[in-house]
Amino acid sequence: MVSHKSKVVRVRSQRQLHYIEPDMHYGNISPSTTREIMFHKMPTSTGEPSVPQPVDRVFRLPKSKSQHHDSENTGSQSPTSPPTSTISNNLHQIETTTKWSTRKKVIVGLIIAAVCIVVIVTVIVTVLLTRQSNTTASTTNTTVVYVLWSFDNVTTDSYGVYNGQLMNSATYSPSSSTMPYLGQGRALSVTAAQNQSFQVSTPFLNLASTSFTIEAWIYSTIVTGDNGVMGQCQCTSCSNQCFFFLIRSSKLYVGFTLNDINGLTTMTVNTWYHVAFVYNSVTKQQILYLNGVQDNIKSSSSAYQGTNGTFTIGSAKYYPSTTFFNGYIDNVKIETLAKSATEILTAASLIAYYSFDSPNPTYDNGPNGLNGSSINAGIVTGRVNQGIQFTGSSSYFQAYGFYQAGYGVNSNKPFSISMWISTSSYSSCAFVQMSTAYNGGSCFNMLGIWSYTGNAAQLVAQGYAWPAIYGPSITLNTWTHVSWTFSLTNGYRLYVNGVYFGTTGYYSYSGTSGVINWLQIGYSFTCSGNYISNAAFQGIIDEIYVHNREITATEVYTFANP
Repeated sequence: MVSHKSKVVRVRSQRQLHYIEPDMHYGNISPSTTREIMFHKMPTSTGEPSVPQPVDRVFRLPKSKSQHHDSENTGSQSPTSPPTSTISNNLHQIETTTKWSTRKKVIVGLIIAAVCIVVIVTVIVTVLLTRQSNTTASTTNTTVVYVLWSFDNVTTDSYGVYNGQLMNSATYSPSSSTMPYLGQGRALSVTAAQNQSFQVSTPFLNLASTSFTIEAWIYSTIVTGDNGVMGQCQCTSCSNQCFFFLIRSSKLYVGFTLNDINGLTTMTVNTWYHVAFVYNSVTKQQILYLNGVQDNIKSSSSAYQGTNGTFTIGSAKYYPSTTFFNGYIDNVKIETLAKSATEILTAASLIAYYSFDSPNPTYDNGPNGLNGSSINAGIVTGRVNQGIQFTGSSSYFQAYGFYQAGYGVNSNKPFSISMWISTSSYSSCAFVQMSTAYNGGSCFNMLGIWSYTGNAAQLVAQGYAWPAIYGPSITLNTWTHVSWTFSLTNGYRLYVNGVYFGTTGYYSYSGTSGVINWLQIGYSFTCSGNYISNAAFQGIIDEIYVHNREITATEVYTFANP
């Protein structure tokens, strides 16, 4: 046996390394044989003699291949156990690791950590997106649903989806009705005593957990008590599961059961009203409109939650029973979005809008579909896109359905007419007329041009009789915007190019025909009783708006500055 003395090595840490090697034997090498490193503190900086200190740590290292032990010498100390004389009580034995092994462990650890981070982030993002998706789905629909029942002698939805059926012999209004609003169409006619209504059972009209707007024209012969206009009910006694739209004690009353809103305006019998209800799932508001004007608003309102039930018109379930309607209901429109106050006002007050743009230049682009026809008139470049050109006495545009535009069923009711004109002649003429029949009947000229010596192409606006407003002279072949409004309070008002020109002051309009009227543009018939010349207009007209109210100066300015 050959023994080796300890080797001393000085290291940067100011400690000494003592290699203590156990006795070596020639022969087979024991695989568990190790070397031990013992750390001893160095002498102090004061130069004191070096004195061995207690052992701090011992690192056990694998023995080199050149060192051999005789495994057959049973008298020697076990190579796996260090000599007891060299081990102190505070000795810790730690197996050393190569640099490459350490690097591998670090790399593997980093990879595992990165994978864990990716997994955690993915899970968190997925959960957040799922929650956001669920929240959105609970309040809004991604696809807007449009429904329109015109009741023009049909039970079909104009979009072809939510078709219904008449119940208990419900029918339609007379085809030759002289009632305001109906014009050339028809309306649903129901009687409460016979439990009449219109129903859509399939497919289910889903209004749950979303914004929606419902509009209709109604004419009730009874406004006392409860009168069901429309509804959809899953559970009459369950909160937010039964939608109803009523006239209750002469006022509108709409809600989802235990989540309701009352109208503030008193309604009268035998009168056409435009009614609208908006639920906004974003602002959590219920809003009621009557004739385009906000009638009431309720905040902090929960969404409707009905997920099944037949949609009915002419009846509504209201706990604990069903209530029915007496009268007419028309143009029921539903959209799964929250319409603005401006959109509701337009739907309620715009009688007709003619843009004269292709592909259907004579169609009404307003809410009522009062399409017209043109005779010997051409479509040319207009003030906005395209306009309609008139060339003489046999050239005009005509449309039917005007119940409240100066000369119609409603007496002394407000109205407005606006348009762009470009005259190609200084001759006196009429360019707006109203008549009781398509071939004339009783008629009167409303807007025209008056020319005389020293004054060419002066605008003139006049009602059924005096007084009239004489406006400024207009320039040949130049676009001029003209608006004419009426109300009992303000009388006639004339605006030119968006600017107020003059008024008659208070004036009672006496021209009532008692029937739905025809509108002529460009001239058609010879009328009597006013001071606008019975002659044809020559030029181009564009962007005609007809309202059943007195539009404001701001609105006039907007029309004049497209």
